Order: sequence, then structure tokens, then C-alpha cells
Amino acid sequence: MSQKINIEEIERQLGAALAIIHRVLPRLDEPARAAEVQSSLGRAAALLETARSAHAGGSAGAPADPRAVATTVEPEIAAVIAAAVSVLFSAPYRLVSVQKVVIPVPHVNVWALEGRTEIFQSHRVR
Repeated sequence: MSQKINIEEIERQLGAALAIIHRVLPRLDEPARAAEVQSSLGRAAALLETARSAHAGGSAGAPADPRAVATTVEPEIAAVIAAAVSVLFSAPYRLVSVQKVVIPVPHVNVWALEGRTEIFQSHRVR
């Protein structure tokens, strides 16, 4: 059970670091906010370092989690998703699977569409 709590804490720290970085990115080109940006990036770096050291200390010799997430994406992407979920929800959660979504795009004949557009534009509206 302590392993799960440790992983949740690591994910929470990663999510908090990602949130800080996301908030700071638009301010990078503003010289007047340089001190604020440096401070925020320092906090994000501290969170990342804490998560890294906790991960290195908790995973050395630890057995693999039997409830691993089924995924077709890279493990880093699944970790980022888990960290974001950890930050967004204060209730316990469990990622079951992470899958890439392919949005089906119907085949459109652009020449036929252009022809219809020209025909509609050639008619006079009454």
C-alpha cells in the first residue's frame, strides 16, 4: 500500500510541476515578469527533482505493479496523463487504459465540393 501512496505522491508532484510550467510559458517573453518566471520555474524544478528522487528511491528493487496501465502510447505520455489526472481530481483514481484516438475523417472529394460551391455561387438568390 505504501508503494501506491508513493506513486500517487510522485504523480501529484509531476502534475503540479506541469501546471506551473503551463502557467509560466506565456510569460517567458515578458522581461518585467522575469523574477516571477524564475521563481515559478524554480518551484517546478524542485517538484520535478523531488518526484525523480522519490521514484528512484521507491522503484529500486521494487516489484512491478501488477495493475499496470494498458496503453498503446509511450510510457512517458501515460505518466503525464496520470500526473494531470492526479492534479485535477482530489479523489482516489486508477487509470485503466490509455489509448490513442483516431478521429475518422470521411473521404471528401474536394473537386466535387468546389464544383458544387461554384454552382451555388452562380445562382441568384431571390
